[in-house]
Amino acid sequence: MNVKNLIGSVLDTIIRIVLIVVVVVYTYRYAMQAYDFGYRVFAEEPVSAADSAKAISISVAENATIEEIGGVLEEKGMIRDARLFYVQELLSSYHNKIKPGIYELRSDMTAREMLAVMSAEATEGETESSESGGQEPSEEEEASEETPEGEEAEPGEEGLEPEGGEAGAE
Repeated sequence: MNVKNLIGSVLDTIIRIVLIVVVVVYTYRYAMQAYDFGYRVFAEEPVSAADSAKAISISVAENATIEEIGGVLEEKGMIRDARLFYVQELLSSYHNKIKPGIYELRSDMTAREMLAVMSAEATEGETESSESGGQEPSEEEEASEETPEGEEAEPGEEGLEPEGGEAGAE
């Protein structure tokens, strides 16, 4: 009987050690994944470098959720993880500020930069808002625009109004 008790206690000890090792390994693995996810929320790098960046146009509908936008961006290769994009938007100053419209995004932009573009007051595709009270370009911006001949335009020169706008309209 003494041998049976000894074998039983040795097997019991081995099983306990194996269970402890399994628990420690899985705890370590999940802790590393949680740390990596948390780190990437605040320090995610762009998908590609500036020299190899690709650009896409994305249309954000009026009722689009951040999960849907993240899914589209992940499918297009602009972000690595749609869930991470959701958390980044949730914790950012752009939370619930994404405007509907068409946006030009590049793969060398961070998620924060993409959120900033999509949260802008006036977008490239919104001509009505620029005509009805949007900010007018400053004189410096007007002066830096080029005329069709390639010469620098003078402030107040005709042809600098936005498309669809009338010259001299206020």
